[in-house]
Amino acid sequence: MNRYLEIAFGHKRLLLAPLLAALIATTAYVWLQPASYQATTTLWASGGGNGTQSAAQVQVDIANQFLKTNSFATAVAQNSPLGQYLDSHRSQLQSSSITGSIDSLLGRGSDSKPSSEAIRQYLAAHVLVTIVGPSEFTVTVNSPAPDVASGTAAALATQLVSAEVAARIAPSESQLAVYETQLKDLQTQLDTDLAAVRNYLLAHPNLNTNPTAAANDAHLSELQAQATVDRQNYLALLGKIDQTESDIQVAQQPQLAPFRVVDVAQTPSAQAFLGKQQLLGIGAGILAGLALMAAMGALLARIDTTIHTPDEVERMLGLKAIGSAPLSAKA
Repeated sequence: MNRYLEIAFGHKRLLLAPLLAALIATTAYVWLQPASYQATTTLWASGGGNGTQSAAQVQVDIANQFLKTNSFATAVAQNSPLGQYLDSHRSQLQSSSITGSIDSLLGRGSDSKPSSEAIRQYLAAHVLVTIVGPSEFTVTVNSPAPDVASGTAAALATQLVSAEVAARIAPSESQLAVYETQLKDLQTQLDTDLAAVRNYLLAHPNLNTNPTAAANDAHLSELQAQATVDRQNYLALLGKIDQTESDIQVAQQPQLAPFRVVDVAQTPSAQAFLGKQQLLGIGAGILAGLALMAAMGALLARIDTTIHTPDEVERMLGLKAIGSAPLSAKA
């Protein structure tokens, strides 16, 4: 440990150079970033928590999961000013990824329409979902355009409700599709049963005029019984379909939404000092500088052949030290 401290104090400028370079680089990065405006929507979770998680924590986890899907990101872009903005500012998409940043620096742009993956990466870099209280959380959007920031924040809140309601009613919709398929099959079977009864009566016209003979005809009774059973199953299935459709309509009612908007995102009039992307860049740069400084210190310790203690004389040279002098303050 003393060896490392001696190297650190003996090469202060050399060891501080990587950290200083990282600070300069991150400062330049922040300075070169486009203007950033911040809009925040505050939401109130209506449901309860899950175990040790509060209602807000549950909703934040769900929101972050949705933000990781391409379909959700595309829907947000299509229903907000973000889609049109990204269509006309492809460089903003390029700066959201490492390869895109390299292409941007080299002047290689893309004329193709932004992909769902690119939009998702852009949202991941510019959206922050934060827990404020047990039932309160916020959705914050950073954007170079104030109207895009507020519009995207509003669209995110709307799309989060739509996506969660869609996920909630998905099992009912799947069951409804099964019921409707079964209903078509039962309708076909019932039509076949009724046709069999009609054809049998046409083949035996005396049964139409002789109720007693019709009641005692075993085959006619069997055909009518089968038709009755299928009709009852058909009506029962209609009841299940009506109930499932009613459940879906109830789940889609606004008052049963998983959360409600407390404060609508306002169009910002002033620039945000540091956005999520800038903070990530500064943090990454400082960590890289500290890692490089530690690596350089380890390298200097490795190549240092100076003998510091009598024990090192015996270990390195195999000779006995006959004496040592204390380090002078003037040395």
